[in-house]
Amino acid sequence: MSLPRSLARLTLSGSLLGLVGCATGVDRVPVNASAISVTGNWQFASTDTSAAKLAALSGELTGSSAPNATITGIFHADSASACVAPSTAFEVSGSATTASLVTLTGTLAGGKITIAGTLAADGLSLTNPTYTVTGGTCAFTSTAKATAHVYSSITGNYAGSFSDASGQVISITATLTQTPASDTDGNFQLSGTGTMPNNPCFPSTVSVSNSTVTGGAFNLTYTDATTGNSVNAQGTFSTDGSTLTVSQWTLTGPCGPDTGTGLITKQ
Repeated sequence: MSLPRSLARLTLSGSLLGLVGCATGVDRVPVNASAISVTGNWQFASTDTSAAKLAALSGELTGSSAPNATITGIFHADSASACVAPSTAFEVSGSATTASLVTLTGTLAGGKITIAGTLAADGLSLTNPTYTVTGGTCAFTSTAKATAHVYSSITGNYAGSFSDASGQVISITATLTQTPASDTDGNFQLSGTGTMPNNPCFPSTVSVSNSTVTGGAFNLTYTDATTGNSVNAQGTFSTDGSTLTVSQWTLTGPCGPDTGTGLITKQ
């Protein structure tokens, strides 16, 4: 017995829809279920010889992996020996694909810089990151493999010590707050206070001044207005902001000169 024509058409249409649905299930391109933020203080670095002119760069990225969202950034070189001075900032912009592949481009020293990598699910790094410069005074011979990490804010209560070559140890506590956004050069700043208990050179609570945070590096100064003593500390910090390694501190003023190293950890 043959089916009525209208029922036959309905049955055929249902079959085709089922086939199309199966094909779509196989071929569907994954879409981000939720956007991953990239906003923060980033550092890119490479040991490839092709990146010798720009071995590391740092600055701020702003945006997310949301569809049609724009990612923007402001960066600078991390070394005075780079092809551009650290004081020369350059902008990048781009976006992420549905598979979280981030591509950023910008103009640098008469050429074009391209940064790429897959954004990690936690938004704290890029997987298989690369960067290259084509044209201009910073041109690479080939694309460089790199590392790419975002550094947590240096905000909180810290404690540790400074020591010098003679073995003298200075205890220090500090309350620090990092700016949520960078300046126009991609640098962040610190505010806060510090104390050095039982230290006659710094008998009062002192404030942070002349500070810079960029990538995984920091530089700050404490000055005691009463005694005229000042200590400048510079170094690096862990990606989670929990440990500040002072590669060099320098004391000037009536108690100086002196210099040494130190370690400060988040409490």
